Amino acid sequence: MSAAPFPSFRSGGGLVFTSGLAAIDPATMTVSATTFDEQAAAVFDQLDAVLAESGSSRDDVLKLECYLADRQWFPAWNAAFSKFFTSAAPARTTTVTTLPIEGLLIEIQAIAIAPARGRSS
Repeated sequence: MSAAPFPSFRSGGGLVFTSGLAAIDPATMTVSATTFDEQAAAVFDQLDAVLAESGSSRDDVLKLECYLADRQWFPAWNAAFSKFFTSAAPARTTTVTTLPIEGLLIEIQAIAIAPARGRSS
């Protein structure tokens, strides 16, 4: 899935570790959505896709780390998180920091339970 020079996920020790997921067009490396809600929806769509690719799912996410470009987005982040994880919400950490591409408002990464051996991925 990832066009970047790193994998979208790695598995080991019974876990799936995602790379950072952001609303970025991989062909142009530019932000693909302008509002926070659009960017949050895009990262959660990516998370679902990466988890499916690994054989995992959002119900298997144990830990989610979120990076916000500004603390003003914290209430919107809480709302997006609650909407995405309607049951079995994972532990999470939220950090306010400078993100690597101008206009990027949110980036996430997750740790999930890997599928059991023998299950196809």
